[in-house]
Amino acid sequence: MTQYQTAGVNARLRLFALLEAQGVPASEADDLVAALEAGAVAGAQCQVVELVGMAPASRGELFEDGWDEGVRTVSEALVGIADREWSRRGGRSAGGR
Repeated sequence: MTQYQTAGVNARLRLFALLEAQGVPASEADDLVAALEAGAVAGAQCQVVELVGMAPASRGELFEDGWDEGVRTVSEALVGIADREWSRRGGRSAGGR
């Protein structure tokens, strides 16, 4: 586990404890935490997508094409991760409430 994973797990446990202490039902707390986690992944995806067209020009056109394809692949993977985690935890769209 990396330092960020450890910090994330610890923060998640602390957040659940704080929400429980405030009387927030477990299902609502889980929805809130799932939304935060999915939002963090979506934020990373936004940063990755900004890398399209940012390949070093000195490496050539073929490298640039591969770079952009890699950025798109990672971006799509991050969206998939956010969607799966959100769905796995029973998250619902804001419009579905």
